[in-house]
Amino acid sequence: MTRVDLLSLSTDDLASLTNRGTVKRAQRELDEGQYSYEINEPDDDDDNNDDAAVHDLIVTWSDGTVCQFVSGQTIHEAKCSSGSIGISRHIVRSVLAYQRHVANNVAADQAETSEDRGDATAVHEDTATRSTTAAWDPGQIRDEDLIQHFPKATITRARKVFDDGVLVELTRGEKPTARFLHESCTVRFPVPGDARYARADCAATMLPHWTAMAVWAFRELDPKRNAGLMSVGQNELPVPHDELDRLDELVIELCSDGISGCSPTWPQRLSRLEKQLRRCGLVWPAELVLQLIHQYERYIQKDARFSPTETVRLIGELIARSRSIRSQNGSVPQPLVRGNKSDRRTDIKAGRLVGLGLGVRPGRSQTKMLAYFQDIDTGTVVAVQRVFADPDPKSQTTTKSYADLAAHSLSRGVSLGGAAMSQMMLGSGKRTATDELILPRTSGKLTTNPQSFQWEQLQPPLAIEHFQQARERFELLPPDWLRPLRYTENLHVLSVTRISDSHFDVVHQQLTATMHDALGETARIIFPYHHRGDAGFTQLQHMLATRSGDARFVCGHVRWLHQQLEIEPISIVFQSADGTRQAISTWIGGGGETAQADAKSADTPPSSPQSTIKDFLSTLNIQLSEILLTGLAQTAPQDWLALSEAAQRLGFVRLNQPIYELSEELAKRMDQVRWNPSLAARTTAQLCMFSRLLE
Repeated sequence: MTRVDLLSLSTDDLASLTNRGTVKRAQRELDEGQYSYEINEPDDDDDNNDDAAVHDLIVTWSDGTVCQFVSGQTIHEAKCSSGSIGISRHIVRSVLAYQRHVANNVAADQAETSEDRGDATAVHEDTATRSTTAAWDPGQIRDEDLIQHFPKATITRARKVFDDGVLVELTRGEKPTARFLHESCTVRFPVPGDARYARADCAATMLPHWTAMAVWAFRELDPKRNAGLMSVGQNELPVPHDELDRLDELVIELCSDGISGCSPTWPQRLSRLEKQLRRCGLVWPAELVLQLIHQYERYIQKDARFSPTETVRLIGELIARSRSIRSQNGSVPQPLVRGNKSDRRTDIKAGRLVGLGLGVRPGRSQTKMLAYFQDIDTGTVVAVQRVFADPDPKSQTTTKSYADLAAHSLSRGVSLGGAAMSQMMLGSGKRTATDELILPRTSGKLTTNPQSFQWEQLQPPLAIEHFQQARERFELLPPDWLRPLRYTENLHVLSVTRISDSHFDVVHQQLTATMHDALGETARIIFPYHHRGDAGFTQLQHMLATRSGDARFVCGHVRWLHQQLEIEPISIVFQSADGTRQAISTWIGGGGETAQADAKSADTPPSSPQSTIKDFLSTLNIQLSEILLTGLAQTAPQDWLALSEAAQRLGFVRLNQPIYELSEELAKRMDQVRWNPSLAARTTAQLCMFSRLLE
């Protein structure tokens, strides 16, 4: 009788049950052959034998230690003759030895089958079959099993909470995952069909509670889908009309007067509203208001990081979320739009963070860089953010490349770009509601080590094994302007077998390629060219031209566009013939092979004119930025009339209506002594929303 549970436990699973040091020591002792062992496997042939030990797995070591895995019980109940309390290193070593023992037997059996069939590929075919059929559904776990393993009172309380309403993101696979969004908790099932091995980032006493709810949530997911967002029993939430009305008033005031002409009391009123929104449970609208306050402060302080276009974006998303909260028609789960009580700043204890890469968000006057990490134990994904003000184009100051900005020091001897591609040992820190990691001030609490990019160990929902899982997830999600405002919201690591059809798109000034997964499905890589990131772009182009078949993982921001999965990569992992892996950082370069100066991939991409539609939307955004900066009193109606004519030529019928109305209202200002700007201000706010929706 094979112990499926012991075979299913990876080294990361064992580390979560004990600690990583114990697992590494057990691996080292086994690899170095310090001790020999003998395995007595369970015997199910003698059903009449009353000796229960016949059905136990027993591993005897040359140092005299005997480890016994009792039939029907988990690794937690394993017996070790060493007298150690808990899961000792001898038990871990026995599990690893048993896994190798079974693997060797399977390989031998497959070799015999291959010889009998005369087929040298039999082993590979069998392995491929198992890899594509290993997914399982925790929803198949029966309630009787839950009650048998967990306290009945806990299951009863969990059922009541589940019936009251939960919002959960589900992923089926070899190790299914349930990520609850109404509360911050992720449940993972490492062993097929056995809820006793489930683990979650919660207190041990609450594990049965969340495990049971995860099992029930999987039952609600369509059996034909491998991933999905489930809103079960969500009740209608109260609408805080007074707070939303005050928000509308402050937005209209900003659109009317502009940041430069705002009343001195406007920022204080906005700050008070931010606190009121949080008390009402509107976490994400409050975060947007807080960012709007920061933009105002940067303008007052003449900070180069002030961005009028970002202000347009914030106003547009505030209007969109406010309308969704007021309507509450059930098409979008409200916790996604509003946020919930788990979306708050939390303390982070010591942990090991695996670097995923460095992302860049270029702006008109600033550059935002984010280094992404996953906590290998909890699965939490965080981002370390740094914002760099760009020099005035009129000045003689040279603009730094992205590689130069990435050399910014996080701590003594640790750069932003270096940390993003390493393992970071964190002594302590804080995580904000937006998943930003606030690092400790003490440099001794932050160290980095190289990583070998064994990204199979990354945890879902960040890690996605097949493109189908990502596609099913994004098909059910609302647009990003109605989702949580986390920096890591769309970040995923996709497993790939190869990358093909790499070429530079001259029209859109971007590199495009096709990714392939183990099931033969495809997805697109889209990476824009920027002169400040020329080193990273050149290296990416070279690696895809010379080593596209060696690609194993692509990490980046994923989106579902025009019925196709797209990713803007921040890093790609390649595997050499000898099994070693290396990763390249797409924005800054480094970590992989460098293209030679005379290589075709090193050619600077030619420039091309921007598309007409993008040019129109850019003009719309700039003119809205000018209104939010100087106010309606300083806005010329001719500019908006010209924009209305351009919208009509391009066929923007619905968008043209508010643009034309705004030009008409601005024209009335020239003929009226006491012109009321309220209608024009509301139209401006509506156009900000359209601008955000059209991104």
